[in-house]
Amino acid sequence: MSERAERVRTDAPRATTGQEWEVFVREADADPLTHAGSLTAPTREIAREQATQLFGWSATDVWLCPADEVERFGVDA
Repeated sequence: MSERAERVRTDAPRATTGQEWEVFVREADADPLTHAGSLTAPTREIAREQATQLFGWSATDVWLCPADEVERFGVDA
């Protein structure tokens, strides 16, 4: 059995232009929200349009969150 690596907060940006956004979707009313992916867009409105086109075509709900408001954790290398 392998040991789990300790997770540490990661502050490195994923993109150099635009604001980063996390997209969460719910496929059906009874389903939980799941992380669908990430995107980079210059404004909230463009992020919403991109999220809907990329992830929302089959979802009942699409949630968009600024990535800098989400804490990310990674394995300490």
